[in-house]
Parts: sequence; C-alpha cells; structure tokens
Amino acid sequence: MHLISLLVGSVLSASASAVTVYVSDIQFVAIREGQDNSTRAVERGIKSGTPLEVLEQSNGYSKVRTPNGAEGWVADYYLSDDMVTRDQLEELQKRLTTAIQRRNNINNELKESQAEAQALLNTQTELQQENQALKAQLEDVHSIAEKAEIIVSQNDTVTYQIESLKQQANIAEQTSQQLQNSHQQKWFMIGAATLFGGLLLGTLLPLLRRKKAGTGNW
Repeated sequence: MHLISLLVGSVLSASASAVTVYVSDIQFVAIREGQDNSTRAVERGIKSGTPLEVLEQSNGYSKVRTPNGAEGWVADYYLSDDMVTRDQLEELQKRLTTAIQRRNNINNELKESQAEAQALLNTQTELQQENQALKAQLEDVHSIAEKAEIIVSQNDTVTYQIESLKQQANIAEQTSQQLQNSHQQKWFMIGAATLFGGLLLGTLLPLLRRKKAGTGNW
C-alpha cells in the first residue's frame, strides 16, 4: 500500500507540474514543510488570491512554490483552480475600466472624425461657391472681352474714317490753295496787263499827238 501510494503520488506529482492554482477565498494560508499542520511553516500569511506553482500532489495536499520562491505543502481545500471572487471582481473591474476607456477613446475619435468630416464638407461647400464665383467672373471677362473687341473694331473703323477725312481735308486744302494761287496769279496777270496797257498807251498817245500835229502844218 505504501508503494502504491508512492507510485500514485509520483504520477500525480508528474501530472501536476507547471500547473498554477490560487489560494481560495480564505483570508490567509500558511505553507508548511510537511503535510501536517504541526510541521514548521515555511511561509505564513499567504493572502487569498495569491498564485502558487504546483510542484507535487499527494494525499489531499499540494507542494507549491510561492511568488517569493518558498516551497512547502498546503491542503488542497485551501486551493482553487480559478481566481477568487474578489480578485475576479477586481479583474473584471479592470477590464470594465479598460473597456470604458476604449469606448471613450473610440467616441472621441468618432467625434474628431465627424468634426473633420464636417470641416471637409464645409471646405467643399466653400470651394463650390468659389468655383461658381470664378465661373461668373470668367463669364464677365468673356463678355467684357467681346465688348472690347467690338469697341476696338469700331475704333479701327472710326480711325480709318478719320484718317480718310483728314486726307480728304488735306486734298481739299491743297486744292483750295492751288485755286487761290491760281486766282491770285490771274488777277496778277490782269493787273500786269492793265499796267502794261496803260504804260503802252501812255507812250503811244504822245507820239500820236505829235504825228497829228506835224501833218496839219504841212
């Protein structure tokens, strides 16, 4: 029976290696050198919820290693495969706090995204308004350009007409000057002919008178 117990203990210890258990919902537990409460305590006051590494199991006891490195035996009814309710509550509280923080972060990111989207919409609206204004200005420019072309064309026509009138005026002035010069030359010739005729008569009349006087005496 003793040999069978040792074999069973060896099998159980081999299967229990690298397993983690927790001190159950009892305030404090002592880790002892043996499987009897009369043996010396290796470590006292292990708080409930403390994780212990299982090294061996035998006769309702587990040999464990504490977080401080101390090894000893503790009764299995002090141990639990799950975290104690208080620690579970604390863990759940931490998870809940983390989830709430994540939710708040997501809400903040969502608000920022919505604000950015609204800003983009406002910018798009402003750009559309500016585009409409630029189109209207462009149409005005085209209209002004067309009017300017018409005015320039009319100005070219008027300029041509003015130049033509100037040329005609110059020709008329030259013609008038020529006529005036011709009229003056005509009167000059008439005056010269009159003067020449008067001088000729003034010269011939005395001669004629002398000739008549000489004829009567003979």
